[in-house]
Amino acid sequence: MKDYQQALKYIYQLNKYGIKLGLENIFYLLSLLGNPQEKLKIIHIAGTNGKGSTAVIISSILQAAGFKVGLYTSPHLVDFNERMKINGKNISSSKVVELLERIKPFIKKTAKAKDCRHPTFFEVITAMAFLYFYEEKVDFLVLEVGLGGRLDATNVCNPLLSVITRIDYDHMDKLGNSLKEIAREKGGIIKSGKVVISSKQYKTVKNELRKIAKEKETEIFFIDEKINIRLIKADINGISFNLKGLYGEFKNLFLSLIGKHQLENAATAIGVIETLKINGFKITTHAIREGLKRVKWEGRLEIIQEKPLIIMDGAHNPNGIKKIKKALKEIFSYQRLILILAIFSDKDYSKIIQIISPIANLLITSQSKNPRATPSEIIAQEAKRFINQDRIKITKTIPQAIKYALKIAHQDDLICLTGSLYTVGEARKYFIENQTILKNSK
Repeated sequence: MKDYQQALKYIYQLNKYGIKLGLENIFYLLSLLGNPQEKLKIIHIAGTNGKGSTAVIISSILQAAGFKVGLYTSPHLVDFNERMKINGKNISSSKVVELLERIKPFIKKTAKAKDCRHPTFFEVITAMAFLYFYEEKVDFLVLEVGLGGRLDATNVCNPLLSVITRIDYDHMDKLGNSLKEIAREKGGIIKSGKVVISSKQYKTVKNELRKIAKEKETEIFFIDEKINIRLIKADINGISFNLKGLYGEFKNLFLSLIGKHQLENAATAIGVIETLKINGFKITTHAIREGLKRVKWEGRLEIIQEKPLIIMDGAHNPNGIKKIKKALKEIFSYQRLILILAIFSDKDYSKIIQIISPIANLLITSQSKNPRATPSEIIAQEAKRFINQDRIKITKTIPQAIKYALKIAHQDDLICLTGSLYTVGEARKYFIENQTILKNSK
């Protein structure tokens, strides 16, 4: 579709305006569009790890309850359209073209306005998203923060409630070098009088979030204090658990996402749903059960193929990688682990390599087609500190890494791709083009 390709070209060239944290631009641009964000029922989600999974679980439960639900997440894995979904369906290419054409004059006007500058990539697509979801009359918009919180372009909304998933070190160049500073930025989505549901947090983070909630005169619930969750079983199909929530008790719930770490995201999501429920929204226990069961979230311990077993996960910081390592040890069974690792250079790649490389029988280093990618030679050099050189293979591209892994893998081996959502995106594209992805991939 020529028009769509031209629209994407225009959108992507906005990257030349960089990432500029601040709300003047987006407020002005949205005011020209009639402030669609003010007319939406929004659940706003910030955090370092788990915010995408938590968003998709909330969205799935609300859909199961019969609501029309918008979901805004980033980045996309393969197609730009993945960023905006309604009831699990991507925005159409023709709608992207139409929205952009309508917004373009206002982009130019914002660029020339006093105290504003040219809108960035994320500001433009966030404005598009608000307009899209408003015009499509969604009952709820589950809105994931792009970067940080306080100065993120999504933070122009007045949500029904705010959600903060696990906070850890990431994007320190923009958010600060201490957990306290990072928590202050992410806690910037907390609004006066609007309840906050938070995942388990470090003590420093918890103290900071409590302080912000007190300043905003609102309640904050930490799931580790208010929700009791007990694992029944975790395997390659998902996780079964019992949960005593904020207001009710649930037995034998099943979440179709893999990994014990998803328990925390499920508990956070159920805390959100229970809060909506006591505020008058009709959501039954059946809807909670069905929503958990139906969740699909690509690129998060996603099984692509069974023999040999191929999984991929977009973990891109030390905390996320620790969770993948735990899942590889506890949930999957295999003869050898063949690990494909491609990481961005602005991440703590040394720590990531230190955590994950020792468990690999073979480490294949690679790099995505992105200027932020760490050269595969540097990943290999770093890995030599933790594993023998004869267990390391250097490749230049993600497809090359996949082809090599498949060439040497036996039927009972496990191939795992991780290090970045961009790594997963390129791998997913390769598997789709080669018709490898299981039709009902878990």
